[in-house]
Amino acid sequence: MLNENLIAQLVSAGVVTDTFRRLPPDKKELIYRRGIALFGTYGYDGLSVDRICRTCAISKGSFFQYFPSKAHLLEFCLLIFDDDLALWTADIRRRERAALAKDRIRYLYHEIVVNSKLHRAEQTFYLFATRGLKHAGVTIEGIDPERHFREYIAEIILRGELTGEIRGDFDIEQTAYLVSVMVDGIVARRFSNQAPSGIGVGEYLISFLFDGIKA
Repeated sequence: MLNENLIAQLVSAGVVTDTFRRLPPDKKELIYRRGIALFGTYGYDGLSVDRICRTCAISKGSFFQYFPSKAHLLEFCLLIFDDDLALWTADIRRRERAALAKDRIRYLYHEIVVNSKLHRAEQTFYLFATRGLKHAGVTIEGIDPERHFREYIAEIILRGELTGEIRGDFDIEQTAYLVSVMVDGIVARRFSNQAPSGIGVGEYLISFLFDGIKA
């Protein structure tokens, strides 16, 4: 179910109305799940309020009782999704036990790609939020779903330099950035079914990275 504390914050911020907050939890969950599926499929400009209402089984009057506009529904979906990604990344951090940077990156890759907990609709929404939103006719400030993985990778790379696994004569921020770009690219291609899945890609990535940056 959705994070009710976060929804209360979104009411205060004017993203959703208190009428929406008071809906049954399963109804709010349905609107969120169908919302991310619709935005992931049609984007922002290609999605009408009428289609949203038909898919969510609500009237147009009800829609505007819940959200001031379509842009507010998108912001709601992005913020809930971002909160879920934050929780997922935190869970990966808790469960990861590797000592070496290359093993930690391998574990992260396997968790977000090979063993991803994201359903297909969530994967397409991730692609929309990280790739397609910049081309949409709406701007939602301050939301960057990719930052969760980038920050974790930066932490791994810094630790690898401190332990001597990664050469210290390279700029650590640039190294973390380049590793993040590679992982982000593979994740995006995998979620769009443009890259092979499985252990092979992860092992190739690790070998490629650490043959080049290992001391």
